[in-house]
Amino acid sequence: MSLLAASLRVEIGGYVSALALVYSTLIVAWVIGSWVMAAEIRPGRFAPVLHFLEAVVGPFIAIFRRFIPMLGPVDISPLVALLVVQFGGGLLASLIAG
Repeated sequence: MSLLAASLRVEIGGYVSALALVYSTLIVAWVIGSWVMAAEIRPGRFAPVLHFLEAVVGPFIAIFRRFIPMLGPVDISPLVALLVVQFGGGLLASLIAG
């Protein structure tokens, strides 16, 4: 029974780690998409992808924008959000996996 529980914990930890990796990738894609929009390049057929990224990542980034001021024209809140996801996801995955 404990072997099954240990195996399940390792599997769940792996899923949490993979989820953190996927969300980190979405944050990076959101940053690139925001650069495209800021450069006033028409997204064309990628507009639905940019809307999806805004809907999924935008609210999470907004949490950090409330507390982190912009450094001139540079918004570092996506970087902080990325670090939180990476470190938080890694910590949570290792705690779950044991």
